[in-house]
Amino acid sequence: MSEAGLDVLAIRACAGDREALEALVRGLQDPLFRLARRFLGHPENARDATQEILILIVTKLSTFRGESSISTWAYRVACRHLLRARATYRRLTFEQLVDEDLAKAPNAIGAEVLESAEARLLEEEVFLCCTQAMLQALDRPLRIAYVLGGICELESADAAYALGITEAAFRKRLSRARAALDAFVSKHCGVANPANPCRCAFQVNHNVALGRLNPRGLVHAKPTERTSLEALQALGEIRAARRSLELYRAQPAFASPDDLAARVRSMIAIGGSSLFDA
Repeated sequence: MSEAGLDVLAIRACAGDREALEALVRGLQDPLFRLARRFLGHPENARDATQEILILIVTKLSTFRGESSISTWAYRVACRHLLRARATYRRLTFEQLVDEDLAKAPNAIGAEVLESAEARLLEEEVFLCCTQAMLQALDRPLRIAYVLGGICELESADAAYALGITEAAFRKRLSRARAALDAFVSKHCGVANPANPCRCAFQVNHNVALGRLNPRGLVHAKPTERTSLEALQALGEIRAARRSLELYRAQPAFASPDDLAARVRSMIAIGGSSLFDA
């Protein structure tokens, strides 16, 4: 839905229109889920966080004053919540990623692993997990700036408003994040630079052995006509080297796995929200 359409829904929702409120929450859930997933790293954590953010949006909607679009205001609510969230995973540094995971010797994916999933999906799972781990290696302020400005592609003014900082401060954080990721992928990632030895296929057996990858239940990769890796390989025929943003923008636009709007409505109704019960 367009920004203007969401703004209209917000006005109607503030006036007590229950259907407009539910439509507004449904229009916001996917972009907010994508933000949470990129920032937190795991879809289950992202789903829980998105649900919490949507509840906050519903309960705080009466404070919306139209200083920005409703989407930008929702991003502001989301960023505050995500930056306060406790990490529930082990965050690797860039140095640890190199020491523990990258540049495995060439090896064929195990036959028993291939019984559960296609090689192309296993490679995609490794690629998506690895690029997500790179994001997690960034400090939180840099990570949220990169996700907002680089992956979600918010304008500097909107991203700065969402973070409660100046545009100059946002641009500095985004630049630092991009520089860190660009330096890492150009030196280590075989997708970004074919001269590097690391290949997603060579990482499959390693990640299965460590229990990070379950070939019977892939977390990130889904059956599709063309995977992110295949799209980037096709691009590589035209462009020899890629920067970090291209690695992320080639990936799926992750959507919420559930109808969180309906779930939020039922949860708020139990709590007696004057907005949903209007």
